Amino acid sequence: MLKDIPPAALSAGVKYCINHCNFLPTIAEIRKASEKVTTLAMGTKPIDSATAWGKVQKAIAAVGYTGVPDFDDPVTQRVVDRFGWKEICQTPTDDTSILRAQFRKAYESEVAHVEEVKEFSASGIPVHQKYLADAGLAGVKELTSEVAARLKMPE
Repeated sequence: MLKDIPPAALSAGVKYCINHCNFLPTIAEIRKASEKVTTLAMGTKPIDSATAWGKVQKAIAAVGYTGVPDFDDPVTQRVVDRFGWKEICQTPTDDTSILRAQFRKAYESEVAHVEEVKEFSASGIPVHQKYLADAGLAGVKELTSEVAARLKMPE
C-alpha cells in the first residue's frame, strides 16, 4: 500500500510518524505524513481559493473579455471553465463579491474532489484519468490496471 511513495519521502514520513503518533501509525497516517514531507520539500503546497481568485482577477485585467486565459493550476482552470470566462468578465462590479463567494465554494469543492481521487487511486481503485494527471499521479494507471482487469465482468 506504500509502494507508490518515493523511498526518501516514505522514510521521512515514517520518521515524522514516529515522532508525532502516540500509537503505531496506520497506512493512512504514513501516507499523509509522506505527502506532507514531499509538499514541504518541493514547495508545492496547493493554492487556496483566495489565491486562485487573485489569479482570475489578474487574468481579467491582462487577458480581457475576448482572450482565453491559461491558468497553471488545473483546479482554477476547471472552475473558470465551469463558470465561463466571458460570464466572469461580464459580471457587474456590484456582483463581484457574489461571484467571488461562488468561485470560492466551487474551488473548494473541486479541490476536495481532487483529494478524493488521490485517495481512491492510491488505494488501487480506478478513477477518471483526467483527474489523476491533476493530482500528480501519472504512474497510477500502472498501479490500477491490474485491479481494473480483476474488476471486469466476464463476457
